[in-house]
Amino acid sequence: MLQPKQVIVKESVAELRSYQKRFPAKFKALQMLIIIRQQGSLSKDKLGSLLGSSHSSVLNWRRIYLNGGIAALVVENRGGFKKAKIFGVAEKKLAQRLNNPKEGFRSFIEIQQWLSAEFDIEMQDHAVNKYVKRKFGARLKVSRKSHVLKSPADEAVFKKPG
Repeated sequence: MLQPKQVIVKESVAELRSYQKRFPAKFKALQMLIIIRQQGSLSKDKLGSLLGSSHSSVLNWRRIYLNGGIAALVVENRGGFKKAKIFGVAEKKLAQRLNNPKEGFRSFIEIQQWLSAEFDIEMQDHAVNKYVKRKFGARLKVSRKSHVLKSPADEAVFKKPG
């Protein structure tokens, strides 16, 4: 039977716990090191079940730690560095239109078409939706439909004088 890969954790448990507080996204990877430090080397499947992660994640974390140490393990390598498409004048005009009740938008697709026509900015409708909600907190609300035969004079009959 194969023996689990021997990993020697140089850091103390207290030190690893402080890393967990500083790097919450790497909590499980650091928890793996704490378990190895306390219980010795375990198999990838056993570590995976203790952590509630897949064995492939455990393999990946273990490999990173063996090759680069704790510094390599806590590196944040997630994305999110994409340059914004809407900025400057386009952003200001969009904010004005969203805050103006008379010239507002009725849908996010309408915003997408307006951006394309006015500023030659091509974005997908879901991206426009996320951007407008995140940046401006805007919710596009369409007023309730009214019947075509409804008249204000008939409405006044039903209202009580105040």
